[in-house]
Order: sequence, then C-alpha cells, then structure tokens
Amino acid sequence: MKKRLIKLTSMVFLALGVALAANSGAMAGDMNHSGMAMTSGQEIMLGESVQDIVQAAAHLRDIREAMAKMGMDKTHHFMVMFKDVSSGKTLDQGLVALKVVDPTGQKSDAVKLMGMGEGFGGDVTLSQKGKYVLEVGTKLADGKTRQFQFQYTVE
Repeated sequence: MKKRLIKLTSMVFLALGVALAANSGAMAGDMNHSGMAMTSGQEIMLGESVQDIVQAAAHLRDIREAMAKMGMDKTHHFMVMFKDVSSGKTLDQGLVALKVVDPTGQKSDAVKLMGMGEGFGGDVTLSQKGKYVLEVGTKLADGKTRQFQFQYTVE
C-alpha cells in the first residue's frame, strides 16, 4: 500500500513538474507559444480553437518513458490554456474535463483536468496507433459551458 501511494504521489508531482515546465512563458497576454517549444520531439502542439469568445490552445507532452519507469501506463500529458479573445485575459478559473475518443471510436470517461498555473492538465493513455479526438468540456468562471475539440494521430 505504501509503495502504491509513493508511486501515485511521484506521478502527480512528475506530471505537475512537466506541466509547469511546459507552461513557462506560455499564454503570456497574446498566447505566445515560445515557452512551449518542442523539447527533444516530445511536445506536440494541437492547435487552437475558439468558442463563444474563448480561445483554447492545447498541447501534448510525451511522458511514456517516465511513466513506464514508475510502472504506469499513461503516455501523454494533455495541457490546455484559455483566453478571452476580446480582452486578451487568461482564463484560469473553472472546471475543465477531457474525454478521449480512441481510433476504434471508443470514448473514455471524463478526466477532470487540474488547474496548473495559467492552464489545466492531466495524464492520458494514447497507446494505440491511429487518430484520437480529444474533447474538452469547460465551465469557466463566467459560468458558461463550452466544448473544444482537438485531434492527434499516433503513428
């Protein structure tokens, strides 16, 4: 039981560290992505989407190697940041969840994303080859619900 708790705690701190490192400099006012530059081919920009004056910018970071060392099956850390396009303000308060549709069309249960600095993130498993659809549902501080969609293909 203690070993499992230690592994789980280590995983959370690793994911938080990865997310914070990836987030440094990101979304500073004009969503400048220079702080999200690819590191050793591990980070994947998924693009941006706008719904009801809110812009979402998402990326994945390959964490497969680090998770495997801890006996975990998670392969990617998903991170999404939001900004109000009319004011340019970062939106970092509210609820955000992610559902993953795998290449066979199977949809996962919702994964609640944790607030991490100016964005929200969580770990997912994208282990099959093929196209994934990443569905982000939000209820940000303004109380409105929004849906954003991103795609990624595992080769």
